[in-house]
Amino acid sequence: MRIEATDSFWLDKAAFSRAERQYYETLNRRKNSLPGPALLPAPAPKLTTFAPAKKAKKKNKAMTEKETPNKLLYMNPLTMEANFFLDTLNSVNQKSAPPQLDPHLAKLLERIMVGIEKYMDRNPTYVLPQETASAGEGVAFVQPKELQTIKRTFNCSFCNNRIVGTTIAKAVAHLSEQHPNPNPNGQPVQPQQSKQEKKQAQVKARQQMVVQLPKKVKAMIVGEITNVFKDKYPIADKLKVIPEYDIIEQDLCKLLTPGFPKQQLRIYKFGSRITGIGQRSSDLDVFVDIGNTFHTFEHRASNTTITKLRAMRKFFCGSDDWRIINVIEQARVPIIKTCHLPTGIECDICLNSLGFCNTNLLKYIFESQPLTQYMCIYVKNWLERCKLTEQISTYSITLMVIYFLQLQGLLPPIVMLQVEQSLKGGQVGPWIVNFSLKTPSELGLQQIEVTVPVVKCYLRNFFVYFGNFDYEHFLICPYFGGADIEIQKVEKMLPTRYSSYVLENPDCSLQLRKPMVVQDPIQLNHNVTKAVTRYGLQTFVDYCVQTAVLLEEPSTNWRQRST
Repeated sequence: MRIEATDSFWLDKAAFSRAERQYYETLNRRKNSLPGPALLPAPAPKLTTFAPAKKAKKKNKAMTEKETPNKLLYMNPLTMEANFFLDTLNSVNQKSAPPQLDPHLAKLLERIMVGIEKYMDRNPTYVLPQETASAGEGVAFVQPKELQTIKRTFNCSFCNNRIVGTTIAKAVAHLSEQHPNPNPNGQPVQPQQSKQEKKQAQVKARQQMVVQLPKKVKAMIVGEITNVFKDKYPIADKLKVIPEYDIIEQDLCKLLTPGFPKQQLRIYKFGSRITGIGQRSSDLDVFVDIGNTFHTFEHRASNTTITKLRAMRKFFCGSDDWRIINVIEQARVPIIKTCHLPTGIECDICLNSLGFCNTNLLKYIFESQPLTQYMCIYVKNWLERCKLTEQISTYSITLMVIYFLQLQGLLPPIVMLQVEQSLKGGQVGPWIVNFSLKTPSELGLQQIEVTVPVVKCYLRNFFVYFGNFDYEHFLICPYFGGADIEIQKVEKMLPTRYSSYVLENPDCSLQLRKPMVVQDPIQLNHNVTKAVTRYGLQTFVDYCVQTAVLLEEPSTNWRQRST
């Protein structure tokens, strides 16, 4: 079939058929995007003399001879499948008891047939390919050679995905014969599973699979434990107080004070750098108190807080001393991640004071029982090498260390340190943030002398304990500091300030339906490990078990042991 270009000589012909004229008039109307009237016979073109028409015929004939004939095109092979489908319908209809046709399929077939009838009523002369037709119209064509190379493979799910042929004719024959010989190879037939059963099977298989410790973690565990503290502890201790923090505080006040002239502004530093377990690459967490909001608690940031955060962002963007890295507004505690260029220290700026309160508690614990700080430095480095920090944060693993030492009788429960009748300024919202600074001897506890064998022994017991912990039924609760605190009963054990707050805010309760529950000892409705998945928890447990085994063996060179 020959397809002519839209700008060809057809419109210049002295005489042409009615179908050709209607076709090109319709095409021009579509090209100009103008709503044209119904197709009517157009008036005959004005001819001055017969000579121009004769010239036009000669010209057209010459152009036709020069053009190379187009290759024949065949329609999409789906039309062949439609033919097989039609034959199948006819054969089924000839049976004595033909099956009932799907009503939805019948409507689709009726729509197709009506559309074909309407198209044929227009007496079409040309069928355009999709490249030259208007948008949404045209037909897909296939070259004869390409049509021969098209191959399809038909599988039957009923017959265990057995291949039933490469043509639709064989597939139709297989179905019409009602699956003859569905299992020709004698393979064991497995019952079909629902989506829920498949998901449960995947979870069970994943639980049975043991994830091996990375090589870097093994190298750290079996090496000399003193090397870890020799490199990490002096740096972590030094980073608690350095002159650069004062420069950052001064620059922050200088930057933000003009933006909030009528509100008082204070700067509070917190995080791993301040507690004494940080590294040179650690961020400095900063709480900016604008308008005396220290004692205001927001489970999720309010519009007022977000507005302040956006106003602060403008000043960071316009300053030569600060570089914006990211602004995270959708987090539970929105932050501005920025870098202080004069010192090169990255800072996380927030408007929530509970991080500062948690840091004060950790600083007291590390100073009263130095074993806690050593264990947290080691476990933090272990967690980073295991690449688990995306789900289990440094603060979460620190609370787990504290809870473990509480069970050993070396740290008091946090509830013992808090003053129920809080002093002025001792609360942030419903949560008590002040605590007594009693020494271990005043609390009747023993202060452990830190030595390499002692730290290694407690670390091994730490990994043994959490490698066998029942996370499904019990939670890690430094607030009470006791063993076997059941998830189902913990809310009844919590103080009235928790139940009163949850009663007023039903969506802000402690998230207990999670694979892992580690409760914040100050903000009692916060599960700090709510982001941990089942697979992440299983990986953590596997790593704990393997680490405990390696810590039992004497420290030697790991490469020599592996050979």
